Amino acid sequence: MLKKTDHRWPILIIFMIAHAVNDGFGWIIPPLLPFMRAYFHLSYSDMGAFFSVFRFTGSILQAPAAYLVHWMPASTVLAAGLIWSSLGMFLASFSMSYATLLWLSAVSGIGRAAYHPLAVAILSRVFGPDRLGRAVGLHLSGSGIGMVTAPLLVGLLLVHFSWRLPLQIWSVFGLLAGLGLAVYLRQYQQEINPKRSVFHWPFLSRALVIYLISASIWGIAQGGVMAFTALFLVDQHGFLPEAAAAVYGLMSFSGLICRPFLGALMDRMGRRKPVIIAGYIISGLSIMAIAGITQRWLLYIPLVLLGIFGVGHSGLADTFMIETIPSQRREETLGFVYTFRMGIGALAPLMVGVLSERVTIRYAFLILAALGGVAALLISRAEEKRIE
Repeated sequence: MLKKTDHRWPILIIFMIAHAVNDGFGWIIPPLLPFMRAYFHLSYSDMGAFFSVFRFTGSILQAPAAYLVHWMPASTVLAAGLIWSSLGMFLASFSMSYATLLWLSAVSGIGRAAYHPLAVAILSRVFGPDRLGRAVGLHLSGSGIGMVTAPLLVGLLLVHFSWRLPLQIWSVFGLLAGLGLAVYLRQYQQEINPKRSVFHWPFLSRALVIYLISASIWGIAQGGVMAFTALFLVDQHGFLPEAAAAVYGLMSFSGLICRPFLGALMDRMGRRKPVIIAGYIISGLSIMAIAGITQRWLLYIPLVLLGIFGVGHSGLADTFMIETIPSQRREETLGFVYTFRMGIGALAPLMVGVLSERVTIRYAFLILAALGGVAALLISRAEEKRIE
């Protein structure tokens, strides 16, 4: 933990900016797809492949990326990854063929593998257990800012410019954020980077395994619901697509606003599990209400609650996981944890799509709601114990 606490918050701010840009790539691409389709004459499978390879390479390589801390400082790996992904997408924006675009997006996605496991490990050393909850909450709010800003940038620029310019501008943001991280964190290398002498396999404990299973189960529910909520509002409640998109944005915004407060609540209580369990239960009940309510005006209540606890709660639960891992072994362990979790979560939309065709989307939502209860029950069995 930093000896000079005055430097904690500037470090957090630059991490928030980096997180916004890193995760914003995942939100700037979808609104660009219709324009890319017209330019490259793509099918739905072509567009899905482009987006999938970018996300897949960034997810599956998180475990090996975390082991790079044995050869270079964690802060250097993190900054280099953001610069790599930004430069890759900048080059991809000049693609004249779909094959080039696909190849460059896969190469660019490699850089994203370094961010999540290394960022939370570094922040855990900067803030320590007493302030980690609110620090992670604010860090996640940075991601939320990217989720809002990236699509807005697309909407503003595509009125007069091609699909290339928003991607290029966002890539420049990423390059600047990566360079800013590299330069600013150099003065704190000793405090934020662990000393590495021995190669370790990922750390495992009963509490960590229980958490990972619980979080993965909830990740299926969260990933499926977040992917299909707007469509559910259109098909089941007669919303216009534009209105459904606006409501979806309201739901995400509520999570963005409440993340720091949930993190601060964890710190004030001195415990993580009660907030995590409550979040799973409230999210499950909210999904159930969305599936069961017939009055349109009543839908806004569970949608906001789902935003607060389904979106805002996500990631904050990781504070529990971080504190079950010895400080010197967090990078390599978190690399495997995020690879496993994100890999399973990526399958959720496909699972829900197939399930919806078999039992209707309403019953699929009810099944996902039950997963919130299962996740809460599992995490309740994990011992909450902080390991330095």
